[in-house]
Amino acid sequence: MIKKSWNIKNLYFYLVCLVTLFLFVGGAISAINHTMQLILPDTPNVPLTSVYYPDYRGETSQPVFDPPPLADLEAKRAEQEQFETYYQGYTRRSLLNSIALMIIAAPFYLYHWNKVKPSL
Repeated sequence: MIKKSWNIKNLYFYLVCLVTLFLFVGGAISAINHTMQLILPDTPNVPLTSVYYPDYRGETSQPVFDPPPLADLEAKRAEQEQFETYYQGYTRRSLLNSIALMIIAAPFYLYHWNKVKPSL
């Protein structure tokens, strides 16, 4: 068994290994999360009456259903589609950022770990 001395150089290498390992694990967790967001996107839990009938008043004895004009519904649908497109683009960019973090952290970790790992 080779005994390593604890000097500033070895301490630096171990700290860099620890930080880059945390960065890699964080990037992997984030990449898995964003991949799952692309595969199974979140859908808001909003009652349909509040989306299509914003003037619905549930507390009164007679609910008022005054459907909005078709143009307003089409505008809401277009807005929702635009939001979903933006959200997918944001999720894809976040996934690429996570993968980039893993790609950048891995060589730094491997280089520094090879400098301090014990020879067996």
